[in-house]
Amino acid sequence: MIPENPEELQALAGEYVLGVLDKEEAGEVAAELATNAELRRAVALWEERLYPLSSIAAPAEPPSGTWQAIEARISASVAKPTSQSPWNNLAVWRWSTAAFAAAAAGLALWIAVTPVPGPSLVAVLHPPQQGQGSWIATAGRSGLALRAVTTATPPGDRTFELWVITPGTTRPRPLGVIPRDGELTLTPLPPDLRDGATLAISIEPAGGSPTQQPTGPVVFVGSMNAV
Repeated sequence: MIPENPEELQALAGEYVLGVLDKEEAGEVAAELATNAELRRAVALWEERLYPLSSIAAPAEPPSGTWQAIEARISASVAKPTSQSPWNNLAVWRWSTAAFAAAAAGLALWIAVTPVPGPSLVAVLHPPQQGQGSWIATAGRSGLALRAVTTATPPGDRTFELWVITPGTTRPRPLGVIPRDGELTLTPLPPDLRDGATLAISIEPAGGSPTQQPTGPVVFVGSMNAV
């Protein structure tokens, strides 16, 4: 049954996008999407919130033989059940699954009903002409936080410097030298940082560019988007 209460509908949409609904419930939501505009909007909102995060990690295939090994272990457990082990207890697995679903549902509802303090922006920075994310930047009323999600480091005695290009302009403005640990925090939020702004990271001399403009190559770039 699709709820009419807006908060319950948001929670259900979040569970659907997270993939924690059972097959029957997910099928009911999928069928309702064709005729329920409110549900479609809620699902689209959750997809916009959650899907950008998937670009942070590169896709990976499991090692060869992984699924066969899992099937073999399951078959062995079924053939020789060990009653002493709580992990062979069906009730435990059912409780664990229900607990996980409840936690995910609670998280979805909390995000749906908690007011966002000011603008919420995210950017995934990647090498030019490549799609794999190397840095993630988040911005809100409290400021900007930039963090490396790879082990990228500048060469030799050089440093990484962060720049912003405001929509409608082409001149970068320096935001700061990125510490060696790959984390940069700026407070308050720079006024140039808004939806559609471009972030870029260049390689500069120690201490940053002496010209207030990039002097080395731009090695990472990304666009700020509202979420």
